[in-house]
Amino acid sequence: MLGTLIMRLDQPGAAEEALLAAGDLPLLADLSAVAERLDLSTGSFASLAVRRFIERADDQDWLWLHAILNRAEQPGLDALRAILRRAVADARAIGNEGSEDDSTRRS
Repeated sequence: MLGTLIMRLDQPGAAEEALLAAGDLPLLADLSAVAERLDLSTGSFASLAVRRFIERADDQDWLWLHAILNRAEQPGLDALRAILRRAVADARAIGNEGSEDDSTRRS
C-alpha cells in the first residue's frame, strides 16, 4: 500500500485524499500550509517529502519507520503520515530559523 500511495502522490488530490481517508485533518491543514508557504501544491510537497526521506534516511530513520510499521493498523498510511509529520516539522523549523528579529540575535 505504501508503494501505491507514494506513486500516486504527484497526482492532484491524492495526498489530500489519503489524509482525509485517514481522518487526519490537522496533518492535512499543516501540510497544505507548509506547501503553500513554499509555493508548492500539497501533493508536490508530500511527494517531495517522501522521496527525500527515501533518498536521505539513515539507519536510525529506517528503524524509526519500521517501529511505526510494526504497530500500525494501516502500515502504508501510517508510514506516510509519519513521514509527512516529520517533513512538516522540519519545514517549520527551517522557516523559523530566519524569523528571529535583531534583538534576539544581539546577545
